[in-house]
Amino acid sequence: MYELLMTLWLAFDDSEEHKSFEIGADWFRGIVEATPDDLRREIHYLGGGKCVSWSALRGLVARAPAQDIDAVLDWLDEMEPAEFRRGLLAYSCGRAPRDDEEIERALAGDATALAELLEPEEELADYYQTVFSLEQGELKRRMIGALRRFRDEVYAPHEEEFARTTAKAAAGAAALATGADPERVIEAVTNGLDYRIQPGVSRLILVPSVVLRPWAVIDSYQDLLLVAFPVAEEYVTADADAPPPWVVRAFKALADDKRLRILRRLAEAPSTLDDLAEVLDLTKSTVHHHVGLLRSAGLVRVVVDPVRQTKTYALRPAILPGVWEAVDQYLTVPEEEQQVRSQP
Repeated sequence: MYELLMTLWLAFDDSEEHKSFEIGADWFRGIVEATPDDLRREIHYLGGGKCVSWSALRGLVARAPAQDIDAVLDWLDEMEPAEFRRGLLAYSCGRAPRDDEEIERALAGDATALAELLEPEEELADYYQTVFSLEQGELKRRMIGALRRFRDEVYAPHEEEFARTTAKAAAGAAALATGADPERVIEAVTNGLDYRIQPGVSRLILVPSVVLRPWAVIDSYQDLLLVAFPVAEEYVTADADAPPPWVVRAFKALADDKRLRILRRLAEAPSTLDDLAEVLDLTKSTVHHHVGLLRSAGLVRVVVDPVRQTKTYALRPAILPGVWEAVDQYLTVPEEEQQVRSQP
């Protein structure tokens, strides 16, 4: 269910540079082109600016008793319309969680509370306007109806494969998380995202995603912290004779002079994207692309300050010795395997 929502959000958010995603810009373009025109318009309208409403639904889904798509859609169908809208309003788009009392006052018609909700930057203002512009029963009916149509008419050919892959990645993440420090788990599954969990969070939900690769998304929903992370390459491919995918990504990331310059700069001191763009005389979008590849290879960590809403990038030098060791192990063929391959 998360992957269905992730696909819908990313495909129809026109501000996204789809070329930075491993699944490819053509894949997202194909999703949009496969969507009937009337459904496409409905998705954009209900999304409320950058498709934020579809992201907000992930918070409601996180509280569902099951994550199977049919079961979750049925659960949403049975939800009271007022609770459905309340759940959408709890989404904070990576910011500090919304105050429950403020949401309740806005729902009750308090003009001051509503104005405070509508105050954030434009993308969120559009989202709140959409959520409040429709009668709550119509809002729920139209959003769930659009979801069902998108799943049946567009997403269905990918559902089985994505479900199988994310299930394997989820099992791996669950094993990693057992008894571990939550912040270190976040860093591990996101390949270097250093995030400080804020007070008031009582539950961490890890969501593996194929379409999101190589990026990660962190969102707050009241007391929930939802971390969507990229599925590792080993869960996508099944070639036992192939080199470790993370090693291949590391060598590809190192085989570029711009990325090596970025690493050298980060070896000197942690930097923001703006810092790197200025020092290296590159555009911010170019730096963002290269840093994404370095992150995917595990060579860079990101320190996120959820209070100041800043991201700082730093080098992960401990990864490099592991790359050479993994290559050495891969190139060292066990003697018994050499004997098997030498037999006629």
